[in-house]
Amino acid sequence: MGTSALALSGAAGGNLITGELSRLLTTAALGGVTFDIIDSREAAGRRVQRFLFPERPVEDQKFQDFGTTDQPIRITGYLAGDDYVLRAQRMRKVFLKAGSQTLVHPWWGRLRVRLIEPGEIQFSATRIRIAQFQVVLVRDPGPSGSKGLFAEITDTLTNLLEEADALVDEATLAVQAVLAPLAIPLALSSMVGSLLSQASGIWDSLTATAPQPLQSGIASAQVTLAAGVSAPVTNADTAYADSVTAALAGVPAAVVDAITDPSTSVIAPAQQVEGETTETVDAQTVANILLSGAVQIGAVADSLSSVTSVPGEALALGVVARGLIVSQLLGAWGSLTFASGADAVAARERFIAAIDALLVDLENAASSGVGVSLSGLWVAVQAARTALIADCSSQVGRLPVVVSVPLKTTVSAWTLAYAVAGDDVTQVQGVFDDLVTRNGISHPALVGPGDIEVLEQTS
Repeated sequence: MGTSALALSGAAGGNLITGELSRLLTTAALGGVTFDIIDSREAAGRRVQRFLFPERPVEDQKFQDFGTTDQPIRITGYLAGDDYVLRAQRMRKVFLKAGSQTLVHPWWGRLRVRLIEPGEIQFSATRIRIAQFQVVLVRDPGPSGSKGLFAEITDTLTNLLEEADALVDEATLAVQAVLAPLAIPLALSSMVGSLLSQASGIWDSLTATAPQPLQSGIASAQVTLAAGVSAPVTNADTAYADSVTAALAGVPAAVVDAITDPSTSVIAPAQQVEGETTETVDAQTVANILLSGAVQIGAVADSLSSVTSVPGEALALGVVARGLIVSQLLGAWGSLTFASGADAVAARERFIAAIDALLVDLENAASSGVGVSLSGLWVAVQAARTALIADCSSQVGRLPVVVSVPLKTTVSAWTLAYAVAGDDVTQVQGVFDDLVTRNGISHPALVGPGDIEVLEQTS
């Protein structure tokens, strides 16, 4: 997930430091979806009516001024990256949304706008990983409306992935704002280098004992993070900020990409095979790594803020690093499987705790005096939190219930499994495996006495 760092438009020439500043103005966002802008046109003026009279000289013409007028803003942009289809789906929803929306324009700033014509999204076989779109907007100073948190959410998992992608967008904008000075101060570049270096050490430690497919999948991202990002002499565009964002996001994204499904392939590289067993990476392992990484990198940012002369920026970048991890964590949620509703709720609570910790860090960063707005990031995190709760709630209703069975004497686990499964013998094996694992039973023939948790199956 994330925006493209490619320059999709030609360099401006002549002035503004020979066009260097113009390349800074390439990132925009509409309705929370960031994109690379290549063309923007707008006309503005006054509504003037000209009157000419028959058989009278042109000097006798009259004018009536009806005030100012804003003509439509016509934008052409690109959605580029591995997630370009998902981002195009989000942009399509922006086009369909009623009312005014926020446009972050690289030249005009933050505007409230309305769509007045259907937007067009174009895919092409000659442009893989890029979707082009055109949209026509008008400025709208009126207040925006709110439809509530759960309005029009039909596919909870897709909505969750879209909110996770929106979180990446806001994190990208936040890094660009923090690292915007034309001349990066030494203290700021030093702090960024320390954050990347310590983050690299954390991921190395967390993945040292991970399955081989995961270690292979993240190797390239680890090299990039360990190498760090050198601050340019003149910070004339967003390349430095985008490189920092990519370095922070690379390992978490690669960790999620390493999730494997053992049923989809029977062939693996030799280094991924132990004996006759192919190593796989399950979503729970990935979630545990990301949860630990979020906590430790958040602690690194707190430590850096106490020793650097730019504490606000350190906390802000720490929030971004943690936010990028959380966005990938939400991506891993869709790969998790739950045996019961209680298991889903327990996993949700771990994820919610990570999001709430991110919100605390965000509030601390905002109150530290950092000179950039983090409101967009806060809104994105809250929306992701809501989407996670919604998707978990939809799953809980479809999952079996865990019940507690009091046993007065010792019985066989098989006897208990048959009793719980009832007439459906196809469920016996699943019930047996779950109760042995769930209760930590060392000898299936000796279960009880006491309360035993079992999975209640529905026919």
